[in-house]
Amino acid sequence: MISYQWCSELDSGDRDEVLALVAAAADYDDEAGFSSINPGDVTSTSRNGVRVYHLPITARRDLSARDDAPLVVVAYLHLQVDDGGLGTAQFVVHPDYRSRGIATMLVEEVGLDTTVDGGWEGTGAVALRCWAYGTHPASERLTRRFGVAPVSRLWTLFRHLSGPFASPLDDVSVPDGITLAEARPLEDSTASKSIEEVLDAAALVPAQRERLTDDIRLGAGSVVIATDSSGAPLGFVWFDSTVSTHLELDAASVRALVLTEAARREGLGTTLLVVALGALRDAGAQIALIRIDPDDAGAVRMCRLLSFEQEEEHSCYQVGEWAEVPSF
Repeated sequence: MISYQWCSELDSGDRDEVLALVAAAADYDDEAGFSSINPGDVTSTSRNGVRVYHLPITARRDLSARDDAPLVVVAYLHLQVDDGGLGTAQFVVHPDYRSRGIATMLVEEVGLDTTVDGGWEGTGAVALRCWAYGTHPASERLTRRFGVAPVSRLWTLFRHLSGPFASPLDDVSVPDGITLAEARPLEDSTASKSIEEVLDAAALVPAQRERLTDDIRLGAGSVVIATDSSGAPLGFVWFDSTVSTHLELDAASVRALVLTEAARREGLGTTLLVVALGALRDAGAQIALIRIDPDDAGAVRMCRLLSFEQEEEHSCYQVGEWAEVPSF
């Protein structure tokens, strides 16, 4: 009922269909606050240290049994495999074809064996990871059926910024000896240099560093940098004031908050987060969204004290052995 063909680069026809699918999925999932594949990934190709594979999945329109029904792209899988054979997969189904067994059919046909010669599906992947965003029964049923267990969790938290459920934001309290710069565009060259310096000193595992670097490279928004008395960067908060609808309210996101190891446990994280929340409120957002690792006790405590509430839990599923903790 479905057909597919791996490729290292999508041809123009498939690329346009996949981009349209990704856009439709993003619009559909926006209300739920789920992540979607970045359009930049659809057009990406292999680069130094990373092999990229694309898998557009086609079927007859409306899953028709008629041979004369046109073929359309109903789902798309994006795979990145590093030099160690670790593969990160992203998968999305067109909203019109969800809950119709597309993912199950794909897994039944390609399998999940990463131990064969050449790796999974000949891609060289000896292990696979994929995030399922949102507590979704379909992903839970699929992973239970094929015996794939989650190896990590992620929470989406929200905070009311205006309206009857909003608590007031405290005045920004900057720790002694620390200066906060004015918010700058994410792509600002000076900001980019400071971000790199913070990431270098933040003790992130390589997978987390690479994922965050990619998100920043492909993302938009503003960044506030904190520096010490010598001008050395100590941390940054990245936020995007673009407002979208979430839970029938206008929402905007805090995309990342990163501190150097030396700057932690001094209250700087709270200061930067309050600054970002104020900027989102002033931009018209009624609620702020942020994602955190529930195993990060400091982040959980900080967000609880700032009146964030948990909304969704996301799961990272894994096949094969993988030494590093999941990035997100």
